[in-house]
Amino acid sequence: MMIREAMGVFWQTLKDTWEELYSLAIVNLAWLFAFLVPLSLAYLLAGNAGLVWLSIPFLLAALALFPMTVAGMYVVTNRVAHGKTFHFSDFIAGIKVYWWRSLLWFLANIVFLVLVYANLTFYPSQFEGAWVVLIGGFWLAILAFWLTMQVYFWPLLIEQENPRMLLAWRNAAYMVLANPFYAFFMVSFSVVLFGVSAALTLPLVFVGMALMGLLGNNAVLTLLVKFGIIEEARPKP
Repeated sequence: MMIREAMGVFWQTLKDTWEELYSLAIVNLAWLFAFLVPLSLAYLLAGNAGLVWLSIPFLLAALALFPMTVAGMYVVTNRVAHGKTFHFSDFIAGIKVYWWRSLLWFLANIVFLVLVYANLTFYPSQFEGAWVVLIGGFWLAILAFWLTMQVYFWPLLIEQENPRMLLAWRNAAYMVLANPFYAFFMVSFSVVLFGVSAALTLPLVFVGMALMGLLGNNAVLTLLVKFGIIEEARPKP
């Protein structure tokens, strides 16, 4: 069940965040402002009939910058999970390398969520019976599985010698199925960390996305060591 390893990942994530707090706060702020600034401008311009057309480019910029900066965040947190330091240039380099993959990843998630939503709303509106409930439960289970895979996706894509997205999704699915309880703990930790960060506001602003990136990277590296794919995640002191 790897409960001890899961708890180790949680505490290692908190430790990494504390040790690299200043550097992580800088990239987290960059991630946040890259998304919120164009989104806020789009919202403000939408209220002005004469400038409403300008809101569309800013909205598109926000939707594009969000996944691209997420990729950059996972790159720098991957370095931290390996026990290495990083610079802001690593964040920018991560965006440059993975920008088109991040957009495809974002689009794939949108399409998948729309597909699940369409199935959850179509069957109850058109049919009746216990089998409709079973179909709804099936699609909810698929949704939970897909969202769990996303915890592993970016760390696996970065760790792969050949960063193929389909391979990363396949490996993520394998990791979830190989250790479902471990995956459950990772999702639970993600919800707790994000929930606490959002409730307190300041942690979300300064380390919210960094926590998610560190948790995912530490989780994947722990599994790779467990499976014997790599010898160690970070240099021994």
